[in-house]
Amino acid sequence: MSEKLGKTSTMVRKWNVLERMAPEDHGIFKVHTKTAISPRTGAAMRVKSISLKDFVIVLPLTQSGEVVMVNQYRHGIEGVCLELPGGLIDAGDESPAVAAERELREETGFEATGFTSLGACFPQPAVMDNRCYFFLAQNARSACQPHPDPGEDIEIVRLPLQDVPHLIETGHISSGMIQLAFYLYFMRGAAVLPR
Repeated sequence: MSEKLGKTSTMVRKWNVLERMAPEDHGIFKVHTKTAISPRTGAAMRVKSISLKDFVIVLPLTQSGEVVMVNQYRHGIEGVCLELPGGLIDAGDESPAVAAERELREETGFEATGFTSLGACFPQPAVMDNRCYFFLAQNARSACQPHPDPGEDIEIVRLPLQDVPHLIETGHISSGMIQLAFYLYFMRGAAVLPR
């Protein structure tokens, strides 16, 4: 089975797009409507997809083994989530790593001695086209006052890293992307830390 992973499938082929409508612009995202032909059935279908900017999630660890997190209000669930700092990659950011450094400073006032990539993924490829980049921020320390965006209500929370699995199991950390960031960190363990 593993020989099929990551290779072009002979069973599942790319759909041919016949028509693209003008996208609906909703500020932080655009909705695209297109007509595409199924290569399996030959049927034309109208499908929708969402374009969003790529974004970063930062896992900041202090020298004492604490993870710096944020309680943040989320309109999607109309409630507060315990999350890691992160946000959209801006046009002025030279790279995802630069965006990670900026987002950490803006949301928490923390800086770090190094940023190591933990990986990247497509958060929801069924309907969205963006990527999320994950970074470990080593030796994070408070350096300045946070400067969250006007639409962000944030409280900084410092927790022992060893408490994270229990917080995930009990639903206190409920965002799938934040759970994935911790999974990537714990899966790689000390291998991601510079020597």
